[in-house]
Amino acid sequence: MMILHGASISPFVRKIMLALSYKGLSYELQPLNPYLEKELAHKRHPMGKVPVLEHEGQTVIDSTVIAHYLDDLYPVPPLYPGDAGERARIRWLEEYVDTRLSALLAGVLFYQRILRGQILEKEVDQEAIEDCLHHHLPPVLRYLEEQIPDEGFISTHFSMAEISLWSIFRSGWMAGLRLQPHFPKLDAYLASVGQEPWIANFMTEEDHELSVYYCPPVVVTVPDKA
Repeated sequence: MMILHGASISPFVRKIMLALSYKGLSYELQPLNPYLEKELAHKRHPMGKVPVLEHEGQTVIDSTVIAHYLDDLYPVPPLYPGDAGERARIRWLEEYVDTRLSALLAGVLFYQRILRGQILEKEVDQEAIEDCLHHHLPPVLRYLEEQIPDEGFISTHFSMAEISLWSIFRSGWMAGLRLQPHFPKLDAYLASVGQEPWIANFMTEEDHELSVYYCPPVVVTVPDKA
């Protein structure tokens, strides 16, 4: 039995939960919130982060490393399908999502509006939120709209690119982010990913558990072109 340490509210833990579900692998989720259980988190991960996967005596850390570990052990269905070029594209988008996009959606919007404002009941930095929505986020969303196809998936098949993008935007959505009316292509792409039956079921369970924390909508501002 695989044991996954982390909190499902984390986009990186959610990413691996979805990857495990996609492969049809059973696992046990051991709740671990690195913000509230810092000492225990550092015992599991040298940087005090989640997720951490335990499997047959192995401890595997970092969501991307875990995803590759799962593909090495259980190659069908693959998380990184296609030829070398396709896999490189999937890996790059996963990296971009886990770094640049995550810094904005998880590090600013989710952290401020949900973690500080809802869970910890602390003061929210509205200036940081506005700066994110009006200055930092728009070019990132424009770049992503250029990378996604008009229809279908990033690769010829469903992949970790879809899982990574949907997972982090799910956190943004919880924090109130709405992509319409400025980014309809990205909005439609994410909606199509969310229609996968096993993702739709996951979303229903997540709504049941976490909806109390969801925030009112906010819209990204797109500056007028000169």
